[in-house]
Amino acid sequence: MKLRFVVGCMAVVAALVALPVRAQDQQEKKPVLSMSHLSDKQIAVYKAVLREWMSHEMPTVNLAALTKLAEPDGMQGYKDCAKGLEIEKPSEMIHRFMQADAARMAPDGAITLLEPRRGNEQVHENDPEQGMRRGQSIEDAVKNGFAHGLFSFTEIIFDKAHQHAIVSYGFVCGGLCGHAETLVLELVKGEWVRAGRGCNNWIS
Repeated sequence: MKLRFVVGCMAVVAALVALPVRAQDQQEKKPVLSMSHLSDKQIAVYKAVLREWMSHEMPTVNLAALTKLAEPDGMQGYKDCAKGLEIEKPSEMIHRFMQADAARMAPDGAITLLEPRRGNEQVHENDPEQGMRRGQSIEDAVKNGFAHGLFSFTEIIFDKAHQHAIVSYGFVCGGLCGHAETLVLELVKGEWVRAGRGCNNWIS
């Protein structure tokens, strides 16, 4: 019993000592912001996704000003989407959307760029669940949540021929309010169009 206690204490101490190292590792893994602007091709892919979303869901979008790294696994992983495609190496950097990019992706005023932290705060402040607790009807609470929801993109992965693109988007409007999907798009007659159904998606 005494030996088990000592071993247990040693394990706890080892875990506590490792915490700063793990925290440092996590800090080092933060994505690096690219100093280059998004290319015309990248803007065209993002525009195609936004055009479809806005035509079915909302005429305006609060867009996170920073992209996210594309991840192979997880709910928005690209691994399944990449089957059968000879893809380029995924970017190890993220990009920042500029006002000029927003204007090219949708009519002026349709996209509001938000820093991710501020966008997440706005989502929390307007969570439909909190709205209903404050006395709003379900319809009004959800409508308000959607209006203050945050849309975000991952980095785009192209195939080596640049005829296909893989990208994930997410829309969060509360703790139980959101949707995300990973898509494959194909370049057809100069236009990026969805190639079949999304390969990963969730809805809340």
